[in-house]
Amino acid sequence: MHGAEHLLEIFYLLLAAQVMAFLFRRLNQPVVIGEVLAGVLVGPALLGLVHEGEVLEFLAELGAIFLLFMVGLETRLKDILAVGKEAFLVAVLGVAFPFVGGYLYGLQIGFQTLPALFLGTSLVATSVGITARVLQELGVLSRPYARIILGAAVIDDVLGLMVLAVVNGVAKTGQVEVGAILKLVLLSVAFVGLAVLLSTWVARLPLERLPVGSPLGFALALGVGMAALAASIGLAPIVGAFLGGMLLSEVREKYRLEEPIFAIEGFLAPLFFAMVGVRLELAALASPVVLAAGAVVTLIAILGKVLGGFLGALTQGVRSAFTVGVGMAPRGEVGLIVAALGLSAGAVNEEEYAIVLFMVAFTTLFAPFALKPLIPWAEAGLKGAKE
Repeated sequence: MHGAEHLLEIFYLLLAAQVMAFLFRRLNQPVVIGEVLAGVLVGPALLGLVHEGEVLEFLAELGAIFLLFMVGLETRLKDILAVGKEAFLVAVLGVAFPFVGGYLYGLQIGFQTLPALFLGTSLVATSVGITARVLQELGVLSRPYARIILGAAVIDDVLGLMVLAVVNGVAKTGQVEVGAILKLVLLSVAFVGLAVLLSTWVARLPLERLPVGSPLGFALALGVGMAALAASIGLAPIVGAFLGGMLLSEVREKYRLEEPIFAIEGFLAPLFFAMVGVRLELAALASPVVLAAGAVVTLIAILGKVLGGFLGALTQGVRSAFTVGVGMAPRGEVGLIVAALGLSAGAVNEEEYAIVLFMVAFTTLFAPFALKPLIPWAEAGLKGAKE
């Protein structure tokens, strides 16, 4: 495809995303849902103006990276550490409940052991980009429940990769590759630990004295570099971007980093959400078997995360705990990656893949709609507790 055609597809995505965002804002609905539906509208499912391709996939990934980089920039490390215990519990319970539920349901409807394991694994990892956008849109990133969600998402990603490594190893070799899992755990802990150690150093670093063009240029290089480093050890790039933003959170006001980075995110993030819509294969969801099984799997996926989040964050109060659970519900691209690995390994068939696709689509749409009224309810609870 020539450069002009790529530009035209980007134009269609941006225009549709902006128009749908405007409409959803006027309807007092989550803007992110409008951006996802914009992708459905211009994608293969309806108008066929935009199709998946390497260039758009890369720009979409950059959109997710800059969204979480911006979220990290507005999140101080000390605030995450203050809710570390709750974030850990939310992550662990939010992985265990959906995995067990998905696996047992898969066996119940006739899946063999391996497809059932892949089904359970596809329910494990949260796609925090959707929730982060809603929290950012409503201006509540500094709240304790938001910090628990963001902290849990980092731990959730590591745990999800461990589960995937086990299941994928069983699919390929018939056994659990302990060495690969141990390596992944050590690298992940070292990566997060490095970010924690660097946070104090970066806070005191005089960026204006570094041999770089500008503090903004250094900040962008750090964010992208952390995303690349995370990807190189097997973590999601957005985890690295979030930690990179957090490293700079103490100096964001001093060097006026927020406004220019927000401008970049404002261009790229809608592409990420619109591409979520472009990837949705609506035709695959038409089968009655897929609709019935997909509805049950979606219910398991949502209840598993809501229950895990609620129990893990209950020390913050019922309202905040329930909001955390709902905030952990979206699966986004993470569930699809797991199902695609199962498909390529021959462990999952097309129908089983479509069930996961159904779950991903509906958990992605569910969270923003549910969070919109939940957050004012949680805010009222926080206000009442202060009084």
